[in-house]
Amino acid sequence: MGRISILIVLLLAGFSSAYAQTAEDVAVELRAVTQLSPAKITLHWKPNAFYVPTYYIFKKAKTATSWGTSIATVSTVGADSFVDNSVVVDSAYEYQVAGSVSGSTVTVGYIYAGIKAPAIHNRGALVLVVDSTFTTACAPEIQKLMGDLSCDGWQVIRHDFYRTSAVTTVKAAITNDYAKHPDLAAVLLLGHVPVPYSGDQNPDGHPDHLGAWPADVYYGSITGTWTDVTVNDVSAGYAANKNTPADGKWDQIAIPSGAQLQVGRIDFYDMPAFTTSEVTMMKSYLAKDHMYKMDSLAMRHRGIVSDNFGYFSGEAFASNGWRNFAPIIGADSITVTPSAFISSLAAGTYQWAYATGGGSFTSASGIGSTTDFTTNPVNGIFCIAFGSYFGDWNVTNSFLRAPLCSSTPALTNCWAGRPNWFMHHMALGDNIGYTAKLTHNNTATYGTMYNYGAGWVHIALMGDLSLRTDYIQPARSLAITTPSGDGAHLTWTASADPAVIGYYIYRADTAYGYYQRLNTTMLSSTTTTYHDYVGISGKKYYQVRPVKLQSTPSGAYYNLGLGVIDSVTVSFGPLEVVTVTPEITLGVFPNPAQENLTVSVHTNTSVLANMYMVNMAGVQFMPVTKQLNAGENMYSLDIANMPPGMYSLVVNTGANVTVKKWVKL
Repeated sequence: MGRISILIVLLLAGFSSAYAQTAEDVAVELRAVTQLSPAKITLHWKPNAFYVPTYYIFKKAKTATSWGTSIATVSTVGADSFVDNSVVVDSAYEYQVAGSVSGSTVTVGYIYAGIKAPAIHNRGALVLVVDSTFTTACAPEIQKLMGDLSCDGWQVIRHDFYRTSAVTTVKAAITNDYAKHPDLAAVLLLGHVPVPYSGDQNPDGHPDHLGAWPADVYYGSITGTWTDVTVNDVSAGYAANKNTPADGKWDQIAIPSGAQLQVGRIDFYDMPAFTTSEVTMMKSYLAKDHMYKMDSLAMRHRGIVSDNFGYFSGEAFASNGWRNFAPIIGADSITVTPSAFISSLAAGTYQWAYATGGGSFTSASGIGSTTDFTTNPVNGIFCIAFGSYFGDWNVTNSFLRAPLCSSTPALTNCWAGRPNWFMHHMALGDNIGYTAKLTHNNTATYGTMYNYGAGWVHIALMGDLSLRTDYIQPARSLAITTPSGDGAHLTWTASADPAVIGYYIYRADTAYGYYQRLNTTMLSSTTTTYHDYVGISGKKYYQVRPVKLQSTPSGAYYNLGLGVIDSVTVSFGPLEVVTVTPEITLGVFPNPAQENLTVSVHTNTSVLANMYMVNMAGVQFMPVTKQLNAGENMYSLDIANMPPGMYSLVVNTGANVTVKKWVKL
């Protein structure tokens, strides 16, 4: 794709709005109140200070890509709620509320609301790409990170590369993993992993910034075609942005074929304003990252917004703060501070922070500069920022990366405003990498009045992509005994969180592999033992994870804490596959199969089952939990990307394990 021309170049540095509207006016700030019986979800929104719109309510499933027609209209002056009675318990629904004046949308908001939304047991496989600078220097911290990822439902695949490696070399390893692991979901770049550049664009609107920008999404766009033959633009004022054929920088502005994987980066390279080394900053970051996941940080669920652009002809960049924060922490928990952003984060703790102002590579007007972060702690977890230039983050003393370098570092940051980000799913347990991928792929589903740069390659997440909004203090002191020929007996000390309602137990064949859930019914909060009777003898890894019914401004969901883990060599009894009620009959066809595999599961009673694949190397993948109804249950699986070979499909109800072998052509 050639050069992008902006019809009206908006010079972001030093602009102040002349309009009465504010950025908050274009965000519908949503929250949900749920009821169990009869089941209903009531949406509420903060009254709009500028408009008196007619509100159109839309509803869809989480994975749907279009909203269809509105399900309701709220037009009464002063009305600020909508009741949805077409809901069920143990489910979640996504809503769009769009306010219209004279037929034009002027304000919009999103919420993912649920009544006891199900827990997310398995999040898929994650490729951890480590800059070899840290392989030895941060070995204990990286092992702890891998353990935390594994204990939060991720399968971890690790590669170490030199920072001088070619981006194509790194991509080839990820692509190979994608072919081997159909459930591959994410790529986490640790350190100064080679930075891809792509495009001929300037989403901040500055002519001297037109060219290639950092494009980490290259590592997550597996099926797209990336070329280096057409763009020939050396007009940029900065060498890194110049892009010519065969120079190693890609041509694409829009992400080709979208992103198949979540991508995030933790990188402290070339930040001399901070007197500490890269290794020291990495150790500091990973230590706080671990503390946050252990629910041991003194952090308040509140947000702060510093808006130095205002309405800005409708782009309203800071609406990313109000629109996203409301469903996660509540509109009443958002503090507005026009000019004291950094000092506010130094003085108090905030889970969410948004700042915008006319920028440079190392500063934002009204906010501060990179050097301000060297002397002020950043007591925020999830940061969002917008301003000129600093979205191009692979520079000396990058303003976008600076909060993560602070003595008490923030844990994530992203450049949100061109385009807008949509983070509302995090209120019910999704990780921030999920929102990054959603933003990468959003070209039409989540609309705002302006969304310049949607689907472009520059969209990037700084920080640990696995992070979530809510964590629980884990169980402790897991101990395992192995009665001769009688499996494994687990005991543990209960979580210190008084709101924990129970525990789930998981087992894997490798430390960072797929953990199969063993108990389909949650153990009670007072139960601190479990006996695993059924399995294949050998070394096993066990996890115990606490469960809490977490209430948020978007409803409630079953929140899983990180697992406590231990391993042991187990000897099971002679009947390693036990058949008891319910009776399961499992079939697959065609067999052999090439593109799609149809699975037939017949059971004599309703039961919850864990289903997964196992390859010839014993690697478990494609985990899913299914509610099986009495009688025939049919499922279709896309197996086109799986390598040829023999596989086993396993159905585990907790009471029995049924296995069916099949062949992929």
